[in-house]
Amino acid sequence: PPPPVSSWSSQDADFYRVPPLDIGRERLLPTPAQRPSSKGEYLTRQETRGSERRPSAASGGGYSLYPPTKPLPAIPKLPMRTTRRTSSQASFDAAAEATSPSSVRTSRTGSTLDRGSGSIGSSPLTTAAPAFPPPEIPSQIRTRPEPQHAASPIDMAAWKVLPGPKNEKAVKDPSVYWVDVSSSSATLAAKHGNNMIKVWSVGSGEVQAAIKISCYTTAQPRSREYFVRSHAILSESSTMIAIATGFGDTVEIWDWSKKKKLQSISHADRWAAVRWNVYDAGWTPLVVYRGEEDTIDLYATSNSRKPLKKLRTIELNKAGLPVLPKYPELAFSSTGPLLVAASGPRPPRLGHPPPERETILVAWQIHNDAAEAPSVPYKVVTPWQHMELDTALPNDIATYGSVAVSIWIPASYRAIPVPAARGGQGYNLAPVPVPFRYVLIWDFSASSTRTFRIPNCISCVSPDCRYVAYCDARGTNTGARGLIVLLDAMSGKQLWCWPDPDATANDSGPQPGFEQFEHLNRVIDLSFSADSGFLFVGDSEGCIGVYEVRE
Repeated sequence: PPPPVSSWSSQDADFYRVPPLDIGRERLLPTPAQRPSSKGEYLTRQETRGSERRPSAASGGGYSLYPPTKPLPAIPKLPMRTTRRTSSQASFDAAAEATSPSSVRTSRTGSTLDRGSGSIGSSPLTTAAPAFPPPEIPSQIRTRPEPQHAASPIDMAAWKVLPGPKNEKAVKDPSVYWVDVSSSSATLAAKHGNNMIKVWSVGSGEVQAAIKISCYTTAQPRSREYFVRSHAILSESSTMIAIATGFGDTVEIWDWSKKKKLQSISHADRWAAVRWNVYDAGWTPLVVYRGEEDTIDLYATSNSRKPLKKLRTIELNKAGLPVLPKYPELAFSSTGPLLVAASGPRPPRLGHPPPERETILVAWQIHNDAAEAPSVPYKVVTPWQHMELDTALPNDIATYGSVAVSIWIPASYRAIPVPAARGGQGYNLAPVPVPFRYVLIWDFSASSTRTFRIPNCISCVSPDCRYVAYCDARGTNTGARGLIVLLDAMSGKQLWCWPDPDATANDSGPQPGFEQFEHLNRVIDLSFSADSGFLFVGDSEGCIGVYEVRE
């Protein structure tokens, strides 16, 4: 872009003097500026910077044009103007502000050109100072303007689709409500309908086993009203799987190759298992929460007839917590012997005041060499400063390294005081819209929490806490296409989206392998592989799409 129009002219009657500057140990004396001897001769400015001068606070890269490492470009011709008395630093900043945004931009790391953090001393003469335009930026450090939509940092490739039943009329409910994948991503277990667990070979796309269970609750996607964790693959080599049956409070251990039930654990109000082979875990690979006793039982592998045995118990009443967790969401760390529990307030009740300060997250060390009474937690956080979580319950949680990421769903109604005109006693329940869910990031090392919001729709967290995925199917019944999005779990930044907002009209149509995305209103479950390399999408037609996440 053309240089900004300067408001200073060499034809003015005033002189400009360079103030004394220190360079090392030498001191420069003031040098008067020279008047132009002819019409084509223009005033030049001599500037020097001290060698000890530091970059400005705004300069992330610490780059400076002074002292120059190569000849600087010529100063542009200055137009005429009337005399105006301003300081040299103010004139320089004003000229910089007038520069086009595309000519000088901040880079992604925050580096800018160093205009100097210190100010030049005032001139001994009370004369007007010239407003020189900023020098041209050398091409090797010039930052190019970014496009309006930056390229996606990751990409998604359709790998395959595990088909639904061939005869849909013979199946009462083919919908896929829950997907769990082995640590090698070679085996997948899915809950189809209300009472069928199918174990798939992901590579061949064939069903290895189909287990029929007794379940007395109507299957549905996990939400505030349905917290049943359907199943989890315990050992791929031993063909062992844990399945929730009955009213969702009984965990049965099955050998899927033999279709044989090995063990039953009752009163399991909440439970969780590690995401790899339970025999290789090195610590207790399965935990069960019992609400009536306020305990978390830790189970270890056994060589007896029953593959799991209770090793020890965490008594929440003896943990010294500021809030007693009720029906918490549980998760094992993928990097060490750590168990994390997240609990929110109970739903508002008619006639009772709204819950206050009941949100809590707790972490315990659970390695086999832990003390006999492991009730004392390793870390505790109460994110009460996040008002958006006042009535929210955790829906999904994952922990990796020193970070735990969880998704919270607020209540769809609140307890409000009865108006004085109606007696003014007690509380009524009033419905409230819930357009968003909230992602909570807990940093163990910094003992800090932060949140960002996503649409209130089907969502999940990757086991390594890298991604958050959600499927927003709002408006699909009236012609909208909906969205399926991958976010960076730490920052909430969008990494990938379908449909692509930058796609042209020719590229925005149906794509080969992504036919499942054309009907996002059918999507019921999202799940990542253990290494976040694949995203599995289950729908109401009984199909399971396998999509590779490419960085």
